[in-house]
Amino acid sequence: MTWHAYLDESEPATGGTYVLACSLVVTDHLEGLRSRLSALRLPGEQKVHWYERSRGQRRLLVETIAAMPAIHHILVRDDCGDESSERRRRKCLERMLWNLEHSYGVESVVVEARQARQNVKDRHLLDSMRARRDVSSRLRIAHVPGWEEPLLWLPDIIAGAFGDDRRKMPGIFSMLGPIVELESISGLK
Repeated sequence: MTWHAYLDESEPATGGTYVLACSLVVTDHLEGLRSRLSALRLPGEQKVHWYERSRGQRRLLVETIAAMPAIHHILVRDDCGDESSERRRRKCLERMLWNLEHSYGVESVVVEARQARQNVKDRHLLDSMRARRDVSSRLRIAHVPGWEEPLLWLPDIIAGAFGDDRRKMPGIFSMLGPIVELESISGLK
């Protein structure tokens, strides 16, 4: 069984927290899930995005994802203080990449593309991890625009539901409990 990983980030407006969500899908389910996710787009939407949806629509997104054959991992970095967004991302991405290769044997990681210079920083991090032998040379990262890969909508929804739950808007994230692993890493290290 080969796992494929899809990553997206979120920085809740409350500050001091960084969330990196990952959705893991086996090869046999890739095309079916892409099709199901594409069907969730509203008219005129290029991609499904959590923060552009109403509360009722968010609930429907979570109910749909809860029934999909995928598992999810959330890394939360709290107590970040004055850390830059890039440092927060680097710390979470480093931990996530290690987890993905060592726990799931993932070789293919798709990350929602950001600015070109930011994507280069992710690749440099992976190169550094390879040089330290934290991960093998088999692990690859691809940066893809969110509208181009529907499977990137999974971690966006997972991170959004988690963020809402943390902001005292509980209810729907709990539906994801059985398929989400949550890990917290302190920013004080």
